[in-house]
Amino acid sequence: MKKSKCLSLILLCMSLLLQIVLLPVSATETTAQTSATQATQATQPAVQPTTAQAEFGTVCVLNGCRTIEGMVALGGTERILDTAQGAFLYEVNTDTVVYSYNPDMKLACGSLTKIVTAIVALQYCELDDMVTVESGIKARLPVSNLTINLTSEEQISVRDLMYALLMKPANDAAVVLAEHISGNRQGFVPLMNQWVQQIGCTNTEFGTVHGVDGGLSVTTARDMTKIIREALKNEDFVEFFGKETYTIPATNKSEERELDTNNHLRYDKFLPQFYDKRVTGGLQTYEESSGACMAVTADSNNMKYIGVVLGCTRVMEENGWQPATYGNLEEMTDLLKFGYDNYKVNRIIYDGMTLSQIAVSGGECNAVAQTQVDIDSVVPAKAQVKNLTINIKPINEGLSAPIKAGEQIGVVEIWYRNSCMAEAEIYSMGSVRAADDSSVEIHSAVTRNGLNESGIFSIIGTICVIVLGLAAAYLAFNAYMRSRLRARRRRRRANRRRIR
Repeated sequence: MKKSKCLSLILLCMSLLLQIVLLPVSATETTAQTSATQATQATQPAVQPTTAQAEFGTVCVLNGCRTIEGMVALGGTERILDTAQGAFLYEVNTDTVVYSYNPDMKLACGSLTKIVTAIVALQYCELDDMVTVESGIKARLPVSNLTINLTSEEQISVRDLMYALLMKPANDAAVVLAEHISGNRQGFVPLMNQWVQQIGCTNTEFGTVHGVDGGLSVTTARDMTKIIREALKNEDFVEFFGKETYTIPATNKSEERELDTNNHLRYDKFLPQFYDKRVTGGLQTYEESSGACMAVTADSNNMKYIGVVLGCTRVMEENGWQPATYGNLEEMTDLLKFGYDNYKVNRIIYDGMTLSQIAVSGGECNAVAQTQVDIDSVVPAKAQVKNLTINIKPINEGLSAPIKAGEQIGVVEIWYRNSCMAEAEIYSMGSVRAADDSSVEIHSAVTRNGLNESGIFSIIGTICVIVLGLAAAYLAFNAYMRSRLRARRRRRRANRRRIR
């Protein structure tokens, strides 16, 4: 019976030892199966996020003030002028919409039409070309005092007509230029409309070459700003647009003609209260049908503005001819004051600017984002960096390792209140390796990635089996030794009895 117990203990020990030997093999096989499953999953294409991000460069237009198309002006869109039906203040150097009010409302533009007449004519004529005025010129003019009294068969240069067109602004100069280029006034109008469409004006249409037409010629504050911005690329236009005084030489039909600009913000001879030394050019007009309109350029403190006001109200004195308030002059003065007193130009993004870190899925570390471009913007005069909001958007809505140094990893948006001021692409400052590509080696029967909850339980179970096996082996060995000792004692007692 005792031998049977010893044999049972020996068999139990052998069984436990066999489990100890086989358990690591089983764990290794399980780990191998897990690794194989992970490898299979890795070869399958990743599921792309279904939420599409806005196209780069559109956020700061649709929800911000960047570019002339910006829909959310930095200074807001609430009315700040008394009577203007449309207003637009645009900073050229930084491509920033600073203020807008009804920027895309179609309004009559009056003699601002002549800005387009001038720039189109400059494309078809040389300044020194001589033009002969067709007979009956006065019969083809609207009822207005905006003329330089050109007469039939008078010969005058294109240059002199340009000064008259943009300083007076003279209706007869517009008609004579149109007839010189297209043969008649009606043939020139399609050239004007074609040009504005080419530069992106979608809400502008001209009915005449001079704009004194009872509202046939319409534009918007934004479109007129586009027109002036494009016209400023022509150096000759800049000269005519900003000229204060000019003398037209005598012609075959007239003595010298003295011209003074009607832009009283540029020239202080007649209305010095409106003079502004920052104004570099402009044109103002008033018609009962279109109201008082004005477009100017101004340059100061590293800010070059284009300002447009349309449909302002002009109030006359009791005498009926002298203005009590001009409307356009006062409101353009207020608009420029708003722009220069409350805003400045700052660099908001610069080349090499380091931004926050972005988490990288499966990476050994985060990616450090940086920009590779300089971007200036108009900002509020008292604004500090803490007043700006920086939004970082990783590409594909999340980064995955590996990432190379210099690889694009997303875009950054700079916001002030509810207006996005700029967007820029961001790049990884350094490389980010996958975590399983790390040079650190882990020696274990179970891989590091497989060390989850079930792996920990397997290790604890292995340790328990080993301890139980050693304990069982010890008990079996102890029982065996005791049985041998008892056998020896029995033999000794038997020998003593025989000797007696």
